[in-house]
Amino acid sequence: MSSDPHTVRPRRFDAAQEIADKFKEGQPVIMNLEATERDVSRRLIDFASGLCYGLNGSMEKVATGVYLLKPVGARSSYGHDD
Repeated sequence: MSSDPHTVRPRRFDAAQEIADKFKEGQPVIMNLEATERDVSRRLIDFASGLCYGLNGSMEKVATGVYLLKPVGARSSYGHDD
């Protein structure tokens, strides 16, 4: 299991699959929505929130438009370790 976060800068909602796949592999994901359209950002935030809840992970806002998704037990230099 990699502890280095996988960074995603989605433009469209179909990036949700990449986010989910990396998260399910146990890899933390940085979701950078700074350049993403507002409606797409909302959908991705809702999706990521449900993903984290359903798989017992956590999600935190680390900057404006930037979120860190941490799978349960993941260790990362970003944020606090579980």
